[in-house]
Amino acid sequence: MSIAVSSVVKPSRLLRAMVGCLCRGTALIGCLLGLGQVGNSLLFPRVGAGGVCIIFALLGFCRIARNGNIRRIDISGTGQIRLTEYQTPEHAFSGTDRRHNLNSGAVVRLMADSTIWPNLLLLRLQAEDRKVSVLSILPDSVTANDFRALSVACRWIALREQDGGKQNFVRYVRRRFELISFLPVNYSRRVHVV
Repeated sequence: MSIAVSSVVKPSRLLRAMVGCLCRGTALIGCLLGLGQVGNSLLFPRVGAGGVCIIFALLGFCRIARNGNIRRIDISGTGQIRLTEYQTPEHAFSGTDRRHNLNSGAVVRLMADSTIWPNLLLLRLQAEDRKVSVLSILPDSVTANDFRALSVACRWIALREQDGGKQNFVRYVRRRFELISFLPVNYSRRVHVV
């Protein structure tokens, strides 16, 4: 079985909505602190704390607005990852027009502190120039089949790159089969030799 997968990752609407709600809540808390509706502190600390909350909310809004590019992730059968960033969706899905790429498909490495959960992939990818980028993939960013394939490929790469390499992967597979061996077995079909 090959782990090769190629997928176009769109910005997640769910992630944007969650971060937007958090930023609105932070701005509201900043306004309430600044106006003296919450807490009994002095004027300058209260206004300062409110101002800091509002600044953080604005930084969060800017981060959401700036992170709107579509990315294409290509994982080869050997585990090499290539990440390409596009400005417009038309060029990302065709993959042919290189003039609209923000980068020309940099080869990146999956870092050990990436998060791979069943419904969330936070891939920390390091380029050859040591620049680290975070690719957040939620189920609404890609199709269901692509999400599953990316999850399996990233798990395989993470297991392979750990200190034991192939040994860790073999231990992982053995553990999975040991869990399966605890399933109920039809004992009437077994033959006991005494």
